[in-house]
Amino acid sequence: MKTLADFGFDGRAVLDHLVAASSWGSTDQAIASLAVFAHPDVVEAVGGRAVFRTMRGRRRGEIADGIMEDDNASPAEAFEFGTGFRRRPGSDVQCCHLYAASADPDAYTDLRNIFMVPQCLAKLTDSQAATLPSLHALHVLRYRASELYGYRGPSGSAAPAKPDGYDALGWADPIGAGTDAETLERRWRRRLASRRKDRVTKSVALCGWTFSDYRPDPDVVYAGN
Repeated sequence: MKTLADFGFDGRAVLDHLVAASSWGSTDQAIASLAVFAHPDVVEAVGGRAVFRTMRGRRRGEIADGIMEDDNASPAEAFEFGTGFRRRPGSDVQCCHLYAASADPDAYTDLRNIFMVPQCLAKLTDSQAATLPSLHALHVLRYRASELYGYRGPSGSAAPAKPDGYDALGWADPIGAGTDAETLERRWRRRLASRRKDRVTKSVALCGWTFSDYRPDPDVVYAGN
């Protein structure tokens, strides 16, 4: 029975060993099979841009220069409600970004920059580095977003190169096919009306969103502090 010492106390080596013995055969294929992207129809329905005017910050709910500081709630809301993704409590699925742009409101809730993945794989897809190591898992994910949407990341990002072995990967279908802007906006407005004290509702009412062309939305009521 192998112990951690047999892997040189290297957790990534353990994961690679386990995945290699599975039906996926490689970490890249496990990620391709288990990562969930928004369908291009959903991206088009929200205008191919950020859904909300939010950025990550410690002062959750505070607004400055028309941008609200938030945690991961607004990107998760953008992805889950936009696509119809259902994340049950305790399901250990994580909302992740392809590009580290937590201070960029144009990228933070842009569905092209967001994917869902099981938490056991999330650490492999996380990086704040400007330049990724050559074998980092984000390479295949970024190229997938380029393939799906023509997305190259936030302004100034270099176009992703196709990783070795990419064409052999089998990807899960993106979710939300058939979504249209009118229906999605109508459903989302009903949701916001039922969540009048929610921070996302606050950001829409006071900062705007894609459906109000980023102007404060007078039809959305925020009733919190």
